[in-house]
Amino acid sequence: MMDPISARLGAHYDETFRLHGATSQGVDWGADAGRLALRYDRMLDIARAEANTGWSLLDVGCGFGGLLEHARARGMQPKYYGVDVSESMIEWARGHHRDASFECRDILAGPSADSFDYVVCNGILTQKLDTPLREMDEFAQRLIRAMYSIASKGVAFNIMTTKVNFFSQNLYYRNPIEMLGWCMSELTPHVRLDHSYPLYEYTLYLYRTPQ
Repeated sequence: MMDPISARLGAHYDETFRLHGATSQGVDWGADAGRLALRYDRMLDIARAEANTGWSLLDVGCGFGGLLEHARARGMQPKYYGVDVSESMIEWARGHHRDASFECRDILAGPSADSFDYVVCNGILTQKLDTPLREMDEFAQRLIRAMYSIASKGVAFNIMTTKVNFFSQNLYYRNPIEMLGWCMSELTPHVRLDHSYPLYEYTLYLYRTPQ
């Protein structure tokens, strides 16, 4: 059974995709495609030590497969798998990327026997809609645990930073030091936090071994 927060997010992104299609606006990142590309770069940075080919990548909340397109434009050819709870986006991605694997499912719905070198999550943990903050905190931690459990090398995800002077009610903000501390105490000491890029968010990298 799909997690209720996942279901609400899926309905939201079905609607944005219906309105805007396979664009930055279609995944609710606004009209500036450059910002979406910057986020894709942050996700792919998890595999900075890898060669262009030969490693596997699970994209949680893959949308229409934009990260795959971006990786290939950079000359990267991972063995790519995408999962999302938005049926309309997955249908589009399957039709336009026939050499990759896309599945409509919620990774919180049950344990997975699959394993991937890297697992990334771009955007799911920046949006909370009308979910109460405590519930979103619990959802975020369950999702991060689930991703880490199936990553043999590392995980990357982004969250809105609390180091801002304005908060939008629909977005999910988490203090970067608090989230860093949780990851180090609950999952792994091998972490990297990128708060340096010009967006109101940060990306956390969790590794199985020292880098």
